[in-house]
Amino acid sequence: MTLYDCNLGEECKIVRCDTQDSALKDRFISFGIVKDKICRVVRHSINHLAVAVVIEGTQVALRDSEAKLIIVEPIK
Repeated sequence: MTLYDCNLGEECKIVRCDTQDSALKDRFISFGIVKDKICRVVRHSINHLAVAVVIEGTQVALRDSEAKLIIVEPIK
């Protein structure tokens, strides 16, 4: 499942980021989007064009195309 597929309020653990773009990988890392981090979806924009998540107390907004590259597993 991807971060884009998560429901509002859902907590999940980041498994991996499926991109070969090194600039995008660096951007994810700068936001704290790295393997095994816990994040929570706090907002979806209209038509799901963006997803806002909280990672270690920091809110990060991601485009839908970026959120679809972040593979997560839900936390039960």
